[in-house]
Amino acid sequence: MAYFTYGAIVVGSQEVSLKIYEISPKIGIRQIDYVNQYLDISKDAYSRRRIGMEQVEDICDTLIKYKDKLAEYNVKEVECKATSAIRSLENREMVIHQIKLRTGFDLQVPSNSEMRLLMYKGITLKKEDFNKIIAKNTAILDIGASSLQISLFDKQALSVTQNIRIGTLKTQDVLSKVEQNSLEYFSIVEEYIEYELNTFRSIYLKEKAIKNVIAIGDSSMNWAKIAPELRIADYLTREQVDYLYKKLRKATTKQIAVEYGVSYEVARYMLPSIIIYKNFLDQSKAEIIWLTKTNLCDGMVVDYSEREKKVLPVHDFDQDIVMAAKNFAKRYRYNKVHTAFVTNMALSIFDHTRKYHGLGKRERLLLELACLLHECGKFVNMNEPGMNGYQLITSTEIIGLSHRERDLVANVVLYNTTELPGYDDQHSYGTLDYLLIAKLTAILRLANVLDRSHKQKLADFTIIRKGNE
Repeated sequence: MAYFTYGAIVVGSQEVSLKIYEISPKIGIRQIDYVNQYLDISKDAYSRRRIGMEQVEDICDTLIKYKDKLAEYNVKEVECKATSAIRSLENREMVIHQIKLRTGFDLQVPSNSEMRLLMYKGITLKKEDFNKIIAKNTAILDIGASSLQISLFDKQALSVTQNIRIGTLKTQDVLSKVEQNSLEYFSIVEEYIEYELNTFRSIYLKEKAIKNVIAIGDSSMNWAKIAPELRIADYLTREQVDYLYKKLRKATTKQIAVEYGVSYEVARYMLPSIIIYKNFLDQSKAEIIWLTKTNLCDGMVVDYSEREKKVLPVHDFDQDIVMAAKNFAKRYRYNKVHTAFVTNMALSIFDHTRKYHGLGKRERLLLELACLLHECGKFVNMNEPGMNGYQLITSTEIIGLSHRERDLVANVVLYNTTELPGYDDQHSYGTLDYLLIAKLTAILRLANVLDRSHKQKLADFTIIRKGNE
């Protein structure tokens, strides 16, 4: 049976992980090895926004050891990514350069929106019934060191995703001055988290009832150590969350670490995470939190397998990106009928002119997003829709897009109504990005002008090429 081996390396805030997988069209993706090395760079990364050469050397030494493990399995395809700890560094480029020189690995640093989508892809590897779970109103809580990402799914489609700055380490840093008084500290942490989640609920959740909650970023093994009597496996019930909440509230961080055999740092992070879970359950009326041991490595292998067409995707994540854009547009009162017409027309033009523009599937998705968002700027000011739309888009995370891709979409929206400058006048783009913006803008302009009246007068159309037109 033909199979491929793939290695996923993640440089995180507290460890460097390597997972090795076998990928087969017949049996799918199977993890065959997992090693990790504890390396805590979180404090310096998030407080000082720099890490020193000693920490860089530790990362490099670990990656060199991992090269031996990859060679043991004869792994040819390897990807290496970093999480928000590296992304937040002021000396990030120096760190990436040193890792390349020392180890040969090209460390990629995905944006927050790219990383979250990879995490969701990783869930499909661990939860075979992922599509069944998200068929009803489902919230995914991705608790990281610096932030909490909440994403809402309805009928298997992403409806809302929002990043909130209440990660475990971030919360600890904000409230460290009152940590010595454990009772006061607990109450203040609670109020701090409750305020942020209340804001999210009032804007996005409202009265919507959440049926399922999927938790990422918290190991069920740690909860099992705190309360072995609960026999925690794949999920936490509301009653179990309340039990853990009450148990943690009675103990100091030091007592938790000593009594239950977890590190002091892990014990500190348990407090904000259990409060987040409890508070979210209280506000959403959900009864169960599904636990998943997925990490970024799992999302990377799913993403690689889809890109290289090694296995069939189990969920259409591109459609989630489209749905996120539609909800973005809805927030700014877009003309739904006109936008649908322009989008359909633009994608038809794109498909019928592939031979001439030479663009692929990803660029088609960027065009679709630009079409969906091309009128959002009118909500701010009808006289400068392009510039207003550009500012709205560049100020908003769109899940699954890199900052570069988001900027490309914003520029296509800008130049839909604004003159595209000559290449020599616009030095901020590389040649390829400039040409891509020009091509997508031309298609959007043509599609948009065909419904200038917003009355959809073209009930049917055929696209052909005669001569040079």
